[in-house]
Amino acid sequence: MIPKSIIARVFLTLIVAASASVSASAQRRGDPLSRSTQPSLIGAGSIVGRVYLPSGKPAGIRFKVTVSSMQNTGTMIHTDYNGEFSFTNLPESTYVLEVVGDSKLYEPASEQVVVVRGGKSSVTIYLRERSEAGAGKPAGGVVSAAELAQPVPAPAKKEFEKASSLLKEGRRDEAIEHLKQALAIYPEYLMALNDLGVQYLKLKRLDAAAEQLGAAIEVNAKVFNPRLNLGIVLVEQNKYSEAVEQLNEAIAINSSLPAPRLYLGIALLRMDDLDAAEEELSKAISLGDESYTLAHYYMAQVQMKKGNREKAIAELKAYIEKNPEGEEITSARAMLSKVTGEK
Repeated sequence: MIPKSIIARVFLTLIVAASASVSASAQRRGDPLSRSTQPSLIGAGSIVGRVYLPSGKPAGIRFKVTVSSMQNTGTMIHTDYNGEFSFTNLPESTYVLEVVGDSKLYEPASEQVVVVRGGKSSVTIYLRERSEAGAGKPAGGVVSAAELAQPVPAPAKKEFEKASSLLKEGRRDEAIEHLKQALAIYPEYLMALNDLGVQYLKLKRLDAAAEQLGAAIEVNAKVFNPRLNLGIVLVEQNKYSEAVEQLNEAIAINSSLPAPRLYLGIALLRMDDLDAAEEELSKAISLGDESYTLAHYYMAQVQMKKGNREKAIAELKAYIEKNPEGEEITSARAMLSKVTGEK
């Protein structure tokens, strides 16, 4: 079993369906959406926007922004220091914009934007301060175009919204009942299936969580959240080879996010595939923010198993320095003391 702090400390993320996350500077994939240097697409549209802090003031810092659609799994850029951003050469489609800042301070935000042929769509996004009720989510959290595009019946959507409100108030048992009602009305409701699976995961009802997340994947195999969360469940169940399969699928859907890299690294570590674990944990560190300092803790374990004492010490020190109040801090300090021989 992985420590509770993995779910408690990692952004999650997750991953209530209303959340969204992004990561890393633009990763070029060779498609028209990812290369500003390519010739403009005939009739292509664009999205321009600006991100504001909850106070309404300009950002003052750079945020990561992702645009995705049913045809494109994600293109990432950074805003400037005024929060401004733009995406060009976009084919006509419905897109989802996803914005994330410091996950300890702000809730991730998402916005649906329609781009018409040759048109320019403008959007303004206000971040919200993170509430205590939002902490401790599983990792991940992209609200996909597929989820937003579902023709959800109004009564099912109403039940889902009730559940979301109850979760913000910490009333999990009541929220679960409303999620069940939403699914009774519309059994293929992706966000409800995902969120019910997440709540079962938090309650350690792992078989029930896997059932709901598996059902979501049967509805749409290309939705990110259920893949990621099922991978987390399987890691919790010590089913590491199955977890690797699901997490690789999640990465194939969106390779820019740190959460699946972290859990994949943990699963590979448990399987003693140390080189692969090192690669994935390195990516989690490079793609993630301070919410992913836990990757240093597991990277230290990789380096210790590989006999790289100095690298293990460096990773432990990085974790302790960046997360001095983390739930794994006692274990990290004990490991560092054992490796260095210092008390």
